[in-house]
Amino acid sequence: MPDSQKAEIHIASFLVHVRPESLDAVLELLEQTPGLEEGTRDSVGKLVVLAEGSSHQDLLGAMELIESAPGVLECILVYHEVMSPEEARQQLIATGQSETEQQEAMS
Repeated sequence: MPDSQKAEIHIASFLVHVRPESLDAVLELLEQTPGLEEGTRDSVGKLVVLAEGSSHQDLLGAMELIESAPGVLECILVYHEVMSPEEARQQLIATGQSETEQQEAMS
């Protein structure tokens, strides 16, 4: 089986509760870590983190990284989806992204 057929994309979201005084440091960690990004947050230190990787191990590693950051009180997996690169492309097409936007999102 070709590698392209075995490839998987794992997408997850985490609910992260951070001490308010540590929020900026945690946001900086997310910004510097490939495959992680802030989804949304509130003013008291709760945020949604979006994660993407090529295996469930990537997502577990991301969760461990977040949990080990100073000031993080908890990190809870809220959503996890596994799809092939072809399924991911179909999702992007369904959202109306242009071919250039799709290529950027897949790289």
